[in-house]
Amino acid sequence: MERLVDAVELRRTRFGSDDADRLREVLLDSGSTLMSTRSDEVDTKISWTMENVGEHAELDRIVCYLQGEEALDPAHVWCPDGRDVAPRPLDEFPDAERLSTFENVVRPSVPPESAGPSAAEGDVSAEAGDDVPATVHVPLVVDWELVGVLAFETDAPRTWTDEEVDLYRTFGDLIAYTIARNDRRLELRRRTEQLEQFSSVVSHDLRNPLNVLSGYLEMVEGEVSESTYEPMDRAVTRMESLIDNLLMLAKRGETIGEIESISVTSVAEEAWQTVRAPDATLTIADEIGRVHADPNRLRQVFENLFRNSVEHGRSRDGAAVDHGGPGVAIEIGPRTDGAGDEGIYVADDGPGVSADVRGSLFDSGVSTADSSGIGLAIVDRIVEAHGWKVDVHNDGGAVFEISFEAETAATPA
Repeated sequence: MERLVDAVELRRTRFGSDDADRLREVLLDSGSTLMSTRSDEVDTKISWTMENVGEHAELDRIVCYLQGEEALDPAHVWCPDGRDVAPRPLDEFPDAERLSTFENVVRPSVPPESAGPSAAEGDVSAEAGDDVPATVHVPLVVDWELVGVLAFETDAPRTWTDEEVDLYRTFGDLIAYTIARNDRRLELRRRTEQLEQFSSVVSHDLRNPLNVLSGYLEMVEGEVSESTYEPMDRAVTRMESLIDNLLMLAKRGETIGEIESISVTSVAEEAWQTVRAPDATLTIADEIGRVHADPNRLRQVFENLFRNSVEHGRSRDGAAVDHGGPGVAIEIGPRTDGAGDEGIYVADDGPGVSADVRGSLFDSGVSTADSSGIGLAIVDRIVEAHGWKVDVHNDGGAVFEISFEAETAATPA
C-alpha cells in the first residue's frame, strides 16, 4: 500500500498535457504584456509575469539573475515564502559550463530511473537523500552573450518534462528580449538627450554671435567694395546653412512633419530665393505638378541640392570651382522611368560627380568641395522618410533624380 501511495505521488509531480496547454496560454499572455511594456513598467511587468507563471506551474520560486560587476545579481524575484536570494557567481550554478554555452540545466528531485521519460539532456540528478529543490536553469542570451540566468525551483518532488522545460526556455527568451529592448531604448533616450543638449548649444551659442556678425555685415554693405563684401556674405550664409543642417540632424522625433498636397514648382522657387548666388540660374523645364509631402522638408531638399550645385558649379569662364560657383546653371523638371514611376530631376552644368565618391555621396561628411558634407546626407534622410528614393548620375553635369512612390506621386497642377 505504501509503495502505491509513493507511485501516485510521483505521478502528481509530472507535468501533464493539460498543464502544458495552460502554461502555454499563460506565456502567450505574458509575451503580449512584455512586448507592450514601457520603460518605467519593465520591472513591474517582469515580476507580474514571473508570479503568473510560477503559480500556474506550481513552483515555489522563480529568480531572474542578471550579470553584475562580480556575480549574477537577483534582479527580479518571485518567492512567496519570502526566502532571501543572494547574488551568485556563475560557477556556483549547477553545471555552469552548460549554461555558459547557452544550454538548459535540469535537476529533478527524484531519481531518473523512477521518473520515466523526462528532460534527459542537461539533467543533473540530486543524490538520494539530498534536501535540495528541483530546479531548471535557463540561460538569458542577448546578441550571443550570456546576460543572466532564469531559475525555476520547487521544494516538492518534481520530474521535469521536455515540454515543460521548453516552455520555461521560451519564457526566459521573452524576459531576455524585454530587458535588451529596454536597455536599447534607454540608451537611445540618453543619446537623444545628448543631441538635444547639442541642439541647444548650436542654436544659442553659435547662432547668436552669427546674428551679430550678420547685422554688422549689413551695416557696412555700402561702405566696402563688392569684392570684399561678397566673400564675407557667402561665409555668413554658409555658416547659417551649416547650423540649420546640424539642427536638422539633431532634431528629436520624426524627420518629416504633416504631409499635404503641394506644388513642387512653388516649393522649388521658394527654396531658390534662399540661395545666395546672384549669377546662377534656375530653369524649370516643364510643369512638375503636385506631390504629397512635408512642404518645409521638401524645400530643404531643394535648398541643399541647389547649394550643392553652386558649391560644385562652374565659373562663367567654364572653369570648375570648389565653392560658390556664381555662374552655375541649374534645371529641374519631371521624370518618368520605364517602369512608370514618377519623380523629378535636379541637374546642373558643373563638373559632375566623380566615380570614386558616387557610392558614398549621401553619407554624412562626404564632400569633394570645402563644405561640411552634411547637406546631401540630409537630402537622403528626408527623401527616405517620405518613402522616396534618390540617385545621382552624370549627364553633362550632376543629375539628381528623386523617384516618388505611387501614393505620393506628382499629379498635374
